[in-house]
Amino acid sequence: MSSEVRVSAPGNQRPGGANGLSVERFRTMVQDSHVSFLIGAGTPSGFFERLGDIETALTELDKLAVPSDEKALVRASIQGYFFHRVVRPNRQLIPLHAAATGVVRSYAGFFRTLNHVLLRRRSSLLGKQANVFTTNVDMTFEVALEQLGIEVIDGFSGKIRPRFDLGEFGSTRYRQTARFERRSEIPVIDLYKLHGSVGWRVEADGSPGERIFYDHGLERVGEVGEAYDAAEEDLIPIGSADGLDVSDLVEAASGKTLTEAAGRFAEVYGTLAIVNPEKSKFATTVLNETYYELIRRLANELEKENSLLLVHGFSFRDEHIRDLVLRGARTNPTLQVIVFCYRRSDGEAYDALLPESELKNGNILFVTPFAPEEGAEEVVLDLDRLRETYFAPLVSDPVPAADQVIQLDVRVGSEPTADA
Repeated sequence: MSSEVRVSAPGNQRPGGANGLSVERFRTMVQDSHVSFLIGAGTPSGFFERLGDIETALTELDKLAVPSDEKALVRASIQGYFFHRVVRPNRQLIPLHAAATGVVRSYAGFFRTLNHVLLRRRSSLLGKQANVFTTNVDMTFEVALEQLGIEVIDGFSGKIRPRFDLGEFGSTRYRQTARFERRSEIPVIDLYKLHGSVGWRVEADGSPGERIFYDHGLERVGEVGEAYDAAEEDLIPIGSADGLDVSDLVEAASGKTLTEAAGRFAEVYGTLAIVNPEKSKFATTVLNETYYELIRRLANELEKENSLLLVHGFSFRDEHIRDLVLRGARTNPTLQVIVFCYRRSDGEAYDALLPESELKNGNILFVTPFAPEEGAEEVVLDLDRLRETYFAPLVSDPVPAADQVIQLDVRVGSEPTADA
């Protein structure tokens, strides 16, 4: 493996707990490239549970010769775990509760700094725009960006009943002064939710077929929550998704039947407009079409000349997306992919998923945290450290912290309320 690509030389180390990429080299990349992000479940893992081995368990379950009732119970139990640990906590984001301010503040701080970086871009040939592609279905991006007042395009148009329209993406925004009518481009974030969102709702709109609408109050999540509460005692308890063994769940389901409440939960859960953590992906046509169109947008960005893909919190275990990135790296020598490893040990997993034999252009770089000194706590490259180490130095003057903005919507002393 080439040391200049994968392993940092001592001279490249920088303060902040990460190595493998100098700030000056990173500055050049950001200033001269079409910038896109690929964000995965590891980024907000301080608030939302990570997926662990859920996808593997569901995939293996489909292959087992198990009575249909028992198999349905195991599937509903895994979906219940995913709903309770990943989907339901979004009810603490809208409206914003005290328990969620940490993750929102982290996102807000990062995007406020990114907004300043884009605003001060030197190149007149590149727009002040960045793409965020994420497999996360949570609403943290939307909440943080709205708190900051940053221009974001999420694909929805309309005020009364916002409807998803792919034509919204790629727009450029300008502000014009009242006195001299001078126009200046303002930074824009295009947000692509590759696996759908808990804030999406599929409904008929009077025309043939179905459309995706924005679910302002996460009413659908509330409906699924009610069904989950009624069925929780009938589901198989799951302590953690890490090391989840489907054979243990099948054994626990032996001789049991799917109760009416558990069946009702599985039915209502299936109405969520998200890609389930399993190979089957979406179940409805409109979501399938949207999914493949969003994936195509990612592929297009990887094919652009002088593109930069910044990866954080994404494990590359999604085969379809991993293949897209590998193909882009092979066919586009001007593409640079930087993978920010959350932990130093994550580099080994990435080596297996992104083998050197696939990287003939040497354009995938891993940035790993420093090895901790003996007796010291392990350093992780979370979103705050990523901002402090690489993005904040790109702005000459300090960027204000996001605390003041976030505090506007969190009453002092407020406590998280019970989920619906």
